[in-house]
Amino acid sequence: MPKNYSRLTLEEISAEINVSRTTIYKVINNKGVVSEKTREKVLTALEKYNYVPNNNARNLAMNKKYRIALIDFESPDATYFSSSVERGIQQVMRDYGDHGLTIQHYTSPVHHPAQQNKDIHEAYDRGIRHFIIASADCTMIQSELDWLAENDCTVILLSKDIPDSPCDAFIGIDEYKGGKLAGEVMGKMMPVGGKLQILMAKESSSNIMTIKTRYQGFLDKIRTFSNIEVLPVASDLSGKEQIQETLLKILETPGLSGIFDLTYQLELVSQVLRARHREDLKLVGIDLFPEIRSYIADNTIDAVVFQNLEAQTYLACRLLFENICYGKTIKKEKYYSKLDIIMSENLEYF
Repeated sequence: MPKNYSRLTLEEISAEINVSRTTIYKVINNKGVVSEKTREKVLTALEKYNYVPNNNARNLAMNKKYRIALIDFESPDATYFSSSVERGIQQVMRDYGDHGLTIQHYTSPVHHPAQQNKDIHEAYDRGIRHFIIASADCTMIQSELDWLAENDCTVILLSKDIPDSPCDAFIGIDEYKGGKLAGEVMGKMMPVGGKLQILMAKESSSNIMTIKTRYQGFLDKIRTFSNIEVLPVASDLSGKEQIQETLLKILETPGLSGIFDLTYQLELVSQVLRARHREDLKLVGIDLFPEIRSYIADNTIDAVVFQNLEAQTYLACRLLFENICYGKTIKKEKYYSKLDIIMSENLEYF
């Protein structure tokens, strides 16, 4: 079942406190004659139900609902993904919940991408025509995106771009530039003549486009540093035991100076390096999540390239709300988030 994010309408508040909508509207807008006792009762209820007066009080007064379906996934390889989306939804509801915004949040396991197709149709059958989709399998969902476009639905892709899809916008990062930025950071930290190892996760339908693009960006940049030897990629890594065993063998490499992580298991890589007291190695990764904060703080991880997924979710919801409520056009373009470099000295700001 999807999570439903909404605020009480004026009619629902009216029923809760047994005061007419007209009277509540008078209190909200400070108009008309209302007894002090009733006014106090209404204000107490508005505070209880977390209503904040705003320029869209008319939406609440008219019981208008602006409905969005957000469809994403949970992945054991990136456990922070869906929780970051969740925090973005909570933030947008704090700002727009009183404007009549309702979000139906559908989350399914990444290894069951067909569920996303079912969720799309369930939301459509509920009358929702505005969608935010973070695809678990870009190939499998393509036909559904075509179907949504044929039925005049508005769709924003979140985090994962699908080239040539009929969607209205993409919100995420330029994965190639993210890889290049990581390559630049690593290149400037590595010692002359140092050896660099790249760790790469086993490709899957959910990560293949992201990993390949990040890897290519990193490789293109790191090759501009002539003083670095890039070792053969340790690829197809999957599962805790395999990653640990592979990494322990890699640590025996003479002259090893740096590791770039694309396993989505940066916390596991960090744990091994910390246990082996390999503070001499430069470790760079992509994405920030709670499990790695302590490793950044003690410099086990030297730097990560950060994308603000919460902000991306917020922007997607805001663009759709403004489109539904005000008729504001969504530019058919890619809304790329800025990329930040996080190290121990600025970790506290993220």
